[in-house]
Amino acid sequence: MNWKKPMGLVLYLLGIGLGIAKPSVERLACMAIPSGKVPTRVNVSLLTGELGLMMLGSLLIGLSHGFKNTHRLNGWLAVSSGLGTAIIAGYAGIEGLLLFGVVLATLGLVVYNLGRVAYGDS
Repeated sequence: MNWKKPMGLVLYLLGIGLGIAKPSVERLACMAIPSGKVPTRVNVSLLTGELGLMMLGSLLIGLSHGFKNTHRLNGWLAVSSGLGTAIIAGYAGIEGLLLFGVVLATLGLVVYNLGRVAYGDS
């Protein structure tokens, strides 16, 4: 049995689920700001873990699928990683990373379709 696809799906969903359940932005409760805003910081190790699980799952799913050419594989990896990154960053409220995920997914769609057109796949 091919273990890469189910294991990749579990890792992908685990990374996204962890990003939704425990966003990587922490509240700094000990500080007081005169404006009334609550200061926050990004927990880099948690964010790296969430993104790493999601991207590793995406890679395992992509490698086990059997795409017809490398353009389609790279496009699919960019789309799935970009969407996962955008979901995790959206829940955490990290706008720069959210935009990076959206741009990565958009470029992935372009590369995926270029691979389909260049090799005559439908």
